[in-house]
Amino acid sequence: MGQDTDIIALVGARDRGHALLEALLGIPRIEVRYVFDADPAAPGVLLARQNGICCRSDGRFDELSADADVDLILETTGEPEVLAALQTSKHPNSCLLCAAGVRTLSHVLAELTDVVARANVEKARYLRQASHQIKSPLSSIQSYVNVILGGYTGELPERTREIMEKIHSRCDAALDALAKRRMLADLRCIDRDGLEMSTVHLSEAISEAVDRHAALADERGIEIRLLPHDGPDLVDCDPQKVATLLAELLQNALIYSYDHGLVEVSVKAQRDGRLAVSIRDHGIGIPARCLPRIFDEDYRADPAVKHHQDGAGLGLTIAREIADLHQFHLAAEGEEGKGSVFTLTVPPAPTA
Repeated sequence: MGQDTDIIALVGARDRGHALLEALLGIPRIEVRYVFDADPAAPGVLLARQNGICCRSDGRFDELSADADVDLILETTGEPEVLAALQTSKHPNSCLLCAAGVRTLSHVLAELTDVVARANVEKARYLRQASHQIKSPLSSIQSYVNVILGGYTGELPERTREIMEKIHSRCDAALDALAKRRMLADLRCIDRDGLEMSTVHLSEAISEAVDRHAALADERGIEIRLLPHDGPDLVDCDPQKVATLLAELLQNALIYSYDHGLVEVSVKAQRDGRLAVSIRDHGIGIPARCLPRIFDEDYRADPAVKHHQDGAGLGLTIAREIADLHQFHLAAEGEEGKGSVFTLTVPPAPTA
């Protein structure tokens, strides 16, 4: 209770339970921790296992009596004996919603999903048009500035050169922000079915992200240290999008590190079998009051603005959007002045 992520247990994983699980997996800051069904081959159980969710099919609910973090239990079967067993088995902290309430919740979620999807399509269409209209004049300005800085209009006084370089830098930042805003709009127009899924080594995606930002790290003398992981690291994902997710997290770590600092990237297997990718920096950190909003669109903490004025406030939002599309879990920790760590938790690819 009172935590950033709401924990849910789902009881009944046939058609209604399966549809509800699909909807819940796509909602940020919702974690489905347990799925129960007497049929181990129920569609919701299979989906839960693909996402690293604890499943049980023996009719017992021992986990629910012991887990005080479960906020809500959704009972979808409508069977009185199942409801009675849950009422006696659940932890006192947990709320229980019966099948009738779950039906209403399912209808509400379906309507909300449809409304949000339509709104995202309209917003994306507008952003595409607006970004194209803005990009052309910005690119033209940058081209003229390049001509001036190249000396083709004659030798520049020192002060004039400083101003031209500043204009060039601001154009770069604005074009980068436009590209990220369009990427975010595109991400919000697709669902999980729009991902190009394949099985890849997580280490390969991490290496691609490191390669993207090697020049930035070298420019500021920052070491990117990849900590060894000897275990299996196969995951099912859209490789291009996950590489983008990791690149955004790594860029964030580099930007908000101090010069000649250290960024550590590690992969660790958790007790539940999932893999946790952590990107840790030792830079300016994140004030506690800012952590709840760190993934919000356009949000930037005050220390971040002072440290890097040209940030768009979109990189972490893009990372969270890609994580949510994959039904991965992305979390942030940090302390002002002592660095931060972003952790992406993913289920391993099913073994043959």
